Amino acid sequence: MKKIIVTTLTTGTRNTTFDECLLSLQALNNINGYKIDILVVENNQRPDEQVQTIISGYNTSEKSVKYLLEPIKGIPHARNAALNFAKQEGYSYLAFIDDDAFASPDWIKTLVKTNDSANVASGPQLAIFPEGTSSFYCNATVYHERKLADGAEIKWAATNNVLIDINFMKANKLGFNPALINGGEDKELFLRVNQLGGKLVWSETAVVSEYIAQSRLSIKWAMRRTFRIGATGFMIESAIRTPFENYTTCIVKGTLYLAKGLLFLPYHALSPKSSLLNSLCDLSHGVGFFYGLFSKGRVSKYT
Repeated sequence: MKKIIVTTLTTGTRNTTFDECLLSLQALNNINGYKIDILVVENNQRPDEQVQTIISGYNTSEKSVKYLLEPIKGIPHARNAALNFAKQEGYSYLAFIDDDAFASPDWIKTLVKTNDSANVASGPQLAIFPEGTSSFYCNATVYHERKLADGAEIKWAATNNVLIDINFMKANKLGFNPALINGGEDKELFLRVNQLGGKLVWSETAVVSEYIAQSRLSIKWAMRRTFRIGATGFMIESAIRTPFENYTTCIVKGTLYLAKGLLFLPYHALSPKSSLLNSLCDLSHGVGFFYGLFSKGRVSKYT
């Protein structure tokens, strides 16, 4: 029987949604020939009391909830702890979901089916906004997943919804880059998977949903988010490009985002189906790329 370990990371700051996430993972439909376990990686120096209480509530549940404490602060360290655990414990697949998201019952079943012909399977994370949220935010692409055809081959995936073939990772000695401590570690890793001949496939029906926190519904948060994505682009692109190609790519991408932000500003400002925030985010994304050229892809904070 093959084994799947479904992992969520937590720091104890989103315990309400963390509990709902675990509840949705317990409700995952079983798959013939597979055993599904759950892993919580807590990224703190010492265990959070409330996190421990939530986990203990699943002690007698059908799906085993395992626990790791990763004391080194940073997302790539926590993800590598999960990856190493999966390798050492003989799991065939490792899945990731965020602790502010919840899975549909057939989520893992659909990803496993997709992964039959691939090394990595990924799907969409749908945004759930607080009731009464303005269209200014609901229509902003920064809060939404990219739109791809079901079964499309992709070059990278995000760890908010992904299933990874552990044998491929072991054979190629792959792991998350600890230098990308403030984001982008997932895209960088999967670009390397793709470069090494790994196949990544998109499943439009392997759905998880994310609650958008009220604290994220601000122009400041959205622009800082896209700035960070642009700024980390330098280090991400360096995984698959020569230094010259990397500098050129970041300059071109930065310029295109700035041009897009300016050219489409009237449309985004006037269209009821769009949002001015899209142009503001494109502009900050473009500026981020140029900042990344000087910072070598480093940013001071994850957003």
